[in-house]
Amino acid sequence: MNRRGWKLGLVALSAAIATVLPMSSAQAAYASNSGSYGTTFVDGDGALTDDFGDHFEELGNSLCYGCGESSSTDIVVLWQAILVAEHYLDFQDVDGDFGPKTKAATIKWQQSRGLAADGMVGDTTWSKADDRLAWVGSTVRYKSAGLFGFVELHRGDTTKYQDGGAYHFHKVMQGDGVHVYDSTGTRIFHRVKTISY
Repeated sequence: MNRRGWKLGLVALSAAIATVLPMSSAQAAYASNSGSYGTTFVDGDGALTDDFGDHFEELGNSLCYGCGESSSTDIVVLWQAILVAEHYLDFQDVDGDFGPKTKAATIKWQQSRGLAADGMVGDTTWSKADDRLAWVGSTVRYKSAGLFGFVELHRGDTTKYQDGGAYHFHKVMQGDGVHVYDSTGTRIFHRVKTISY
């Protein structure tokens, strides 16, 4: 093959790769989260420190052991991930069900922040949790208050800097352990479970 043939072949190969590689199906789903707001999933716009505070209102009740909307839901997975990042739960405890272990861990979390320790995740607890949210580039992190840990989330489209819209759960870090949730769920829903471990 002559030199020109190689160049044309290389250009064609590059174009083919460029159409396939730049955006995975998960990234395409993140793009659809940009500007998406609703009462059935976690979302936010502008300042991060009020993004979790509306869950109580949207759910109509607290997350708690034995409460409605506290079994097999993404919102419980999110809360459990926060408890993992804070070293109150272990990775294997993230199952989307608010059971006795999650209640006990929630009480410890609330006590460490000077809140009424009732083991229920209501307006005050969510509002305190979103105070720990911070931008790290185009991702949002819940940063643990003590030992190294965080929950990494995507808000809106990750290709846009500090975008608003629906949240996507990315990963949780505890010490030197990490679990990535990239291949599951495109949003964090209040009443269904789409995120799997």
